[in-house]
Amino acid sequence: MAKRLLKILALWTFVIGIVQCCPELCHCQNKFARQFADCAYKDLLVVPVGLPSNVTTVSLSANKINFLKSESFINITQVTSLWLAHNEIITIETDTLAPLNQLRNLDISYNKIVNFPWEDLANLTALQLLKMNNNEMVNLPMDAFSTLKDLRSLRINNNKFTTIVQGTFSALSSLSHLKIFDNPFACSCSLEWLRDWIAATNVSVPELTSIVCDTPENLNGTMVTNVPKLDCEAPAVTVTSQPNIDESDLYEGVMVILNCVTKGSPMPQVSWEVTVGNQNYMFPLPSTGEMNDKPINDKTTSDRFLVFRNGSLIIRRLSEKENGNYSCTAVNDLGKAESGVKVVLTVSPETSSSTPGFSPPAESITLSLLTIFISSGIIHLSLGDMESTWIS
Repeated sequence: MAKRLLKILALWTFVIGIVQCCPELCHCQNKFARQFADCAYKDLLVVPVGLPSNVTTVSLSANKINFLKSESFINITQVTSLWLAHNEIITIETDTLAPLNQLRNLDISYNKIVNFPWEDLANLTALQLLKMNNNEMVNLPMDAFSTLKDLRSLRINNNKFTTIVQGTFSALSSLSHLKIFDNPFACSCSLEWLRDWIAATNVSVPELTSIVCDTPENLNGTMVTNVPKLDCEAPAVTVTSQPNIDESDLYEGVMVILNCVTKGSPMPQVSWEVTVGNQNYMFPLPSTGEMNDKPINDKTTSDRFLVFRNGSLIIRRLSEKENGNYSCTAVNDLGKAESGVKVVLTVSPETSSSTPGFSPPAESITLSLLTIFISSGIIHLSLGDMESTWIS
């Protein structure tokens, strides 16, 4: 019995020794009934292996770590404070931080992070301090902090965020301190909310004189809180057709003109999407450039469709191959709008040739006729005794 007890005690001592081990370059100690691992200023290139499994505070600051692998912290899930500032971190793999669901303090400031695994934050619901400042981050998802209801201090200053989407801070019910200065903000309609939010919030937002616009040029250097009210309008789209698809039979060979009329401020980016059969075509309209009579699409599609800068799409000669959905989309800072029509040949090819209808042959359409359409909004077609004028 005594031997068995000694074996168990020896085994337990061995296990305790493993649990309490410390990497060679780190200094581990118990302080205030908590386990600390100090690995700062050691010129480490990676997260050291062998940190105590019961460690609660880990300092890896001021090293030369440039990559965090997904398994870096899977054996120290009791950590409540993780300090990684002043390294050379560029990449953090997805699921690297997710296992640390007891984390209260996270500092990854003063690194070179561009793409942060925002989805990892969803699991860190105990976070109270999050320091991400002085990095190279560009994109900040609206739901990045949606689960961090206990977060009190957030620092995302000195990054490369050009905008912050409205609602990004809505879930942060405990937030009292927010640093967002020294980001190259684009002061467009999408950022107007931030000006109003800063003026109304009880959250401390320091260094307002450094929360400034980078673009547009006329607002460069202007404090976000001083940006004047902008002329903002959500996009709207209307698609019309000639002949009217809802009221007309479409015979084989007919030419169909679809007009996409958009409005919005700032001017929306417009594009056509054509889905015919198992084919899908995208035709983005240039946002700038001189109006002219030349189609914007290339030769591979211009034998079937002609797409112009003013938003018009012409189906040159309708056949069953052109049956499908034609959608026009407009996007600006305030949202997205879409409208479209379904084009279907209503008379079979076998019978359409003997059925009268509006079907000017595509080969009779000259460039000069298209020029009239683009410049004045009118198509004037003349074919023998048939004459048609369409007003777009």
